[in-house]
Amino acid sequence: MKAENQKRRYAHTAIIGIDGMGSFCKDTATPRMDEIFRDGAKTLRAESLFPTISAQNWGAMLLGAEPEVHGLTNGKVSQQEYRNKELPTIFTSVRQAYPESVLCSVSNWEPINVGIIEHDIGVFMQTASDGASTAQKAAECVRTHKPDLLFVHIDDPDGAGHHHGYGTKGHLDCISNVDGMVGMIYDAYAEAGIVEDTLFLVITDHGGYKHGHGGYTDTEKYIYFALCGKTVARTDDFFATTKDVNAIVRYAFGLEIPEPDLSGYSSQVPEGVFVDWDRPYVTAPDGVRHDVEHKPQPDWRGEKGLLSFFDEDEIKLAMFFEFSPEDAAGRVHFTEYGSVKYYSAGVRGANAEVGATGCLVTDDVKFGKDDFTVCAWLNVDNAPATEAYYCGTKTMTDSGPGFMLGFTDTALWIGIETPDPSSYEEFQPSYRREVSGGWLHTTVVFRRKDCAIDLYLNFRYKKTFVLPAYFADVSMDALPFTVGDDASRRINSGNEALIHIDDLLIFSKAFGQADVEKLEAYYGN
Repeated sequence: MKAENQKRRYAHTAIIGIDGMGSFCKDTATPRMDEIFRDGAKTLRAESLFPTISAQNWGAMLLGAEPEVHGLTNGKVSQQEYRNKELPTIFTSVRQAYPESVLCSVSNWEPINVGIIEHDIGVFMQTASDGASTAQKAAECVRTHKPDLLFVHIDDPDGAGHHHGYGTKGHLDCISNVDGMVGMIYDAYAEAGIVEDTLFLVITDHGGYKHGHGGYTDTEKYIYFALCGKTVARTDDFFATTKDVNAIVRYAFGLEIPEPDLSGYSSQVPEGVFVDWDRPYVTAPDGVRHDVEHKPQPDWRGEKGLLSFFDEDEIKLAMFFEFSPEDAAGRVHFTEYGSVKYYSAGVRGANAEVGATGCLVTDDVKFGKDDFTVCAWLNVDNAPATEAYYCGTKTMTDSGPGFMLGFTDTALWIGIETPDPSSYEEFQPSYRREVSGGWLHTTVVFRRKDCAIDLYLNFRYKKTFVLPAYFADVSMDALPFTVGDDASRRINSGNEALIHIDDLLIFSKAFGQADVEKLEAYYGN
């Protein structure tokens, strides 16, 4: 990465990250941040990226890419060094442009130093046990080393949110306390005599809802983002997301900022934040609304039925939800927990409402170590704001081999695990750029022997997710197959999530493009 005409705007850049603060700082006293950013740029409507989880958003900040692209999760960053040379962190970009630069990271959450920041580029890393010691170490780092780039992570508000509840007095009091820590770090720049040539930035990764986060409710997704420095405009309203931190630091160091590419680097400098920056901010449009033509459910053995497109021995389960949980072949029998409701306006015939009010469980569907494909229509007009699960053989909260499929109002949710708890893999592919409302058809292909998962949305290929090789030898049948929740039967009821689902089809093979096209022809799309 070369410097853009060597137009370095700041000698020093500081990123102060406050975990779990969201935009709740508006509800409590933050006198130091009010003072520091009085003449700077600040907003309470910046957005965390989905899912609103730490690794996904700290990774987005430092890498400049969406979570779906960089693939980091809390589990991965706690166990593996980050080594993707095709998508380097901002620390690598600065090191390549300025080889003698002093780079520092002081983190309250160790996985940032373990699994997000590269270990081979000379970043001075420290991990502290709490926010106060993190701030003290960061302040001492500023006074001693005068770093070109400093990243600080303070975890206290997230812990308080999980413990007390987000937005409660305990959470808000913690934010006010952390405000003083931000002031301590800022004062260190003043004491070191470098504050006038420092771009100072405070951001959070996500907020929370009740005692958790990960969904996309307003209190989870909207976050505080503030900057001050000699080129910062005075504004109380701008749009940005967590991934835009990377481009802002590139701006400060005079580095080239690539055009945004949603399949790779997509960080941008927000409009209206800097007096000398006028490149427009490009937002990706939502997909086209996908309404289907509601038709009667065809006889599955009839001329236009499913068996005119697929052999019966390829079909493990065919649930059409025609006012009952029956399997069309009569081989699978379900036990109903709670109350499953049925409505007439399905994609074909009726559809089921599952989730908070009820789910269906069977021991008759087994997956073993074989390939399989799960297809379903999901009504995204009724998509839950927090994650909800529509089928699977494992629980969200407990370890154990199996898989689970879910979705929110922005993305799907694919989880899979072996008997080893550290093996859990999770993917959250967004669907909003394909479909903005109506019904969404999902085809999830588990290629067990290849250790890969293919995803098709509305019969179009979306993405392939690669799994470690040890997934090839794991049976997926530790818990009974559940429709309408995860296998614990507790997550959707706890989140009060309702799901409208139609035509849940499971095939005993891995679909290829030709199979997806046959399914599309069956639905007459």
